[in-house]
Amino acid sequence: MSSPDITPVPKEVRSSSNRPDSAPFLLTPFLRILFVVLGCGLIAGFCLAYSLEPSSRGYGTHQQLGLPPCSIQYLFGIPCPSCGMTTSFAWFVRGRILESIQANIAATYLAIICLTLLPWLLISSWTGRVMPRRKLEYRALILLSSFLLVSVAQWGVRIGFAS
Repeated sequence: MSSPDITPVPKEVRSSSNRPDSAPFLLTPFLRILFVVLGCGLIAGFCLAYSLEPSSRGYGTHQQLGLPPCSIQYLFGIPCPSCGMTTSFAWFVRGRILESIQANIAATYLAIICLTLLPWLLISSWTGRVMPRRKLEYRALILLSSFLLVSVAQWGVRIGFAS
């Protein structure tokens, strides 16, 4: 019985990319435009938050946009996980971090992430490179997971106080 002929596969073929994991990820023209659009969207969101007067109740600022009051608050008498997010952003863009945290700590955390993401998006689109490439998905997952964890924990605390 003869063993099968095993020929070593060249490194270029084995690797899905010829770049090491720490090399910059080059952006296509479409992705560069998308990054600019996302960055402009974040700027627009911060400008919108600045144009709103934060509610003294700590929630309800979104009603200035013509949106209805919180349905969960209305139907069940408890705040929803996103209650106070718009108010928190409105305080955050004014530099009133303590009031922002009091309105919704998860939204304050999200605002910090967005504020950090803004220059990263614009610089990446300008240079055409995303740095660092290594563990980028892992970092995004950690940020999203921690945001959700903070939101749920805050909601649990608020429900406990509402009862």
